[in-house]
Amino acid sequence: MVKYLRIKSGEANFQLVERFDEVEKAADPNAQGEVVECKVESIKIDFTKVKKEKDGRVKNSPSEVQGSSTKET
Repeated sequence: MVKYLRIKSGEANFQLVERFDEVEKAADPNAQGEVVECKVESIKIDFTKVKKEKDGRVKNSPSEVQGSSTKET
């Protein structure tokens, strides 16, 4: 079965809340903590793209219509 992907591109505001064991790690902007909550607001979609999903199957049959299997001599 063929599947399609819809990809929406745009902008949004978000708020990410993380939990840390130490105040020094929490103050470090490069440190990653345990994600507690993530809120996404003010979504603005700029454009949408639809494309066919690759299913990983190998196509064995040729795309042309084949004629009779009997040979003419």
